[in-house]
Amino acid sequence: MPDVIKHLARGLVAAHCLLAATFAQAAGLFPDRPITIVVPTPPGGPIDRVARAVGQQLQSELGQAVVIDNRVGASGKIGVQSALRAPRDGYTLIAVSPSIASVNPAVDKAVGYDPLKDFEPLGIVAKNSGVVAARATLPVASMRELVAYARARPDHLTYGSFGIGTSLHLHSEELASALGISLRHIPYKGESQALNALIAGEVDLMLYVTSPVVPFAEGGRVRALAATSTRRWASLPHVPSFAESGVPELQAYTYQSWVGFVLPAGVPPDVAERLGQALRAAVAKPELRRQLETQGFEVVDGRAADMKQVIATELARNRGLVASGRVRLD
Repeated sequence: MPDVIKHLARGLVAAHCLLAATFAQAAGLFPDRPITIVVPTPPGGPIDRVARAVGQQLQSELGQAVVIDNRVGASGKIGVQSALRAPRDGYTLIAVSPSIASVNPAVDKAVGYDPLKDFEPLGIVAKNSGVVAARATLPVASMRELVAYARARPDHLTYGSFGIGTSLHLHSEELASALGISLRHIPYKGESQALNALIAGEVDLMLYVTSPVVPFAEGGRVRALAATSTRRWASLPHVPSFAESGVPELQAYTYQSWVGFVLPAGVPPDVAERLGQALRAAVAKPELRRQLETQGFEVVDGRAADMKQVIATELARNRGLVASGRVRLD
C-alpha cells in the first residue's frame, strides 16, 4: 500500500507541474529564461551596435537577460545557420541587415537559407544614412560634376567596397547603372579599410559611406558630394541630398542600410507577438533613440509586415542586378 501511495503522489506532483507549465504558457509568462540575439558580424559593426543597444532595453521589457552572441564567418552564413538550428521557441533572435537578408541569398547559391521562408520578421528598428564621398584631390565638387566627369571617362574612376558580393558592391553598381556611368570596382575587407583607401587616394570614390566618414569630410581629407536620400543627413547637414543634387536620375533615388530583427520561422505566434511588442516598446524609449541617433542611425518603429516587404523587394532587386551581369562575382 505505501508503494501505491508513493506512485500516486508522484503522479499528482507530475500532473501538477505539467498543469502549472500549461497555465504559465497560457498566461503569457514567456520568457522564463535568458534570450540570445545572434549577431552574424563582428563586435563593433553597425549590426552589433544596434543589437547591443536594443538588447539592453529588451531586458527591462522582458524581465530576462538578453545575451549578444557574435557568430562570425562566411559573410554571416555561420551565424544565421547556427540560429536556424536552435529550437523554434522564441529564445533565439537574429540581428540582420540587407547584407544578411537580401544580398547573401542573391549572390551565394550555397547560403543555406531563404529569408522569405526561414525568417519570421519582427521589425526594422534603425536605418543608416550615408553619403557619396570622393578622394579630396578628385576634380569634382558635386554629383553633377562627378556624373559628367565619369561619363567622359568610362571605366576610369574606381570605387571601394566592403568586398565582392557585398551590399555596397551591389548598391554601387546599381547607382552607377542609374547614372549611366561605368566604374571599376576595388574590393576591401570592410568599411574601415575601404575608407582608409579613399583617404589615401587609392580609390576615387565610395558610393555609400556612413558615420566614420564624418570627421574626414569635415577635415577636408575626403569630399562628401551628396547624402544618399531625399533629405540631408543630420551628421553632415551642409551636404546636399540626392534630391537636391540637380541630377535628374537621383530625384527619387535613395539608399539607406538598415538593421532589424528576425526569428527562425516556426516560433509559436503568441511568442512572436510578445517579442514584437517588446521590441516596439524598446524602440519607443527616448534613451534608446538618443543612443542610436548619436551613432548616426535613424530610429524607426518597424513592423513585421513592413520588414518582410522590404526584404522581398530588395531580394528581387538584387537578384535582377546579378542576373543582368552588371555585378561580377568572380
